[in-house]
This record gives sequence, structure tokens and C-alpha cells, in this order.
Amino acid sequence: MTLAEHLGQRQCVAAGGRAKTCSLAELGCDCPAKIIGFTSDDQISRRLFDLGFAPGQVAALVRRAPMRDPMVFNVGGSEIVLRKREASRIVVEQQ
Repeated sequence: MTLAEHLGQRQCVAAGGRAKTCSLAELGCDCPAKIIGFTSDDQISRRLFDLGFAPGQVAALVRRAPMRDPMVFNVGGSEIVLRKREASRIVVEQQ
């Protein structure tokens, strides 16, 4: 499957659609969650997808900055720093 096909099949879902869902910004430390989609389908969500925050991937909060923003997440074996407003676009299902 090419990247273009994978991007074309991406689904965006609202946070209220499933049980035990929340935004990535609401996760506690060391609480892994499966990414299920995005709250919107815009350029920022597409960039997050390109960084590895793809549906099906498992993400976990590693640490927060002293003022609780930005946050460091582990996804796909990489640590990625996101601001709270970007992390809140990613919908996850707690495991």
C-alpha cells in the first residue's frame, strides 16, 4: 500500500464515538493508548499523521514540561514533542 492510499483511507472520528476514548492530551503518564483517529481532517492532522500518529499505532505520554505544555509522547519507538492543542486533535482508545 502506498502512502497516498494509506492517507486516503484515513478516517477522522469524533471523541464521543466510542467507549473509553479521549484525546491524546488527556492521557496520564505511562498509560498506553491506541490511536483511532483525529478530531478534524486538516493540514495539522495530516502532519501529525505524517509524524507517526496514525490510526492503529500505540502512543504513550512519557513526560510533561513543568507548565504541563508541551508534552513528550512515545509513538512507533520515537519520542515526539507536541503542544497540548495539537495533542488534543488525536483521538485515542485507552488500553
